[in-house]
Amino acid sequence: MTFLWTLIAIATPVAAAQPHIKAVLVSETASPAPGQSVTLAIRMTPEPGWHGYWLNPGDAGLPMEVNWALPKGVAADPLRYPVPKTLLVSGLMNHVFKGEYALLTRMSIPLSARVGESLPIRATASWLACTDKICVPEEGDLALDLVVGDGSVSANNQKQFDIWRAALPR
Repeated sequence: MTFLWTLIAIATPVAAAQPHIKAVLVSETASPAPGQSVTLAIRMTPEPGWHGYWLNPGDAGLPMEVNWALPKGVAADPLRYPVPKTLLVSGLMNHVFKGEYALLTRMSIPLSARVGESLPIRATASWLACTDKICVPEEGDLALDLVVGDGSVSANNQKQFDIWRAALPR
């Protein structure tokens, strides 16, 4: 995998200070309950003309890699990707996302967590941003601070996460 990233970095221009695909970590609830789980999303927003890749990228590309730094007792499930679009470039079939998309994960909160306790969620992510002509490896630090509470979810968050869940493969 490192070899592939090295080849991509050598073969493409140096990434600009601003990523071509912006990544933001969001939570369905800001106050997860002890012993429960909370759904988090990595919301990806590509610039027009740019795309990201599915878990199985196809003939070219790379999926996102995430290294979590979580509080003691908190565990993250594997990322769940929405259904991708297909993109054929120079005879290579790719599975991509154009436009905003979200990768979901469930985090389990330990039963020992206490109401009011801070849960700093941190991650370092890397992904490949491409157009039909070039690819640029990108990365970002993701951060979200949750506070153990009652697990309540606002109507707006519920609606947004339901939309993202509906985009997952059946």
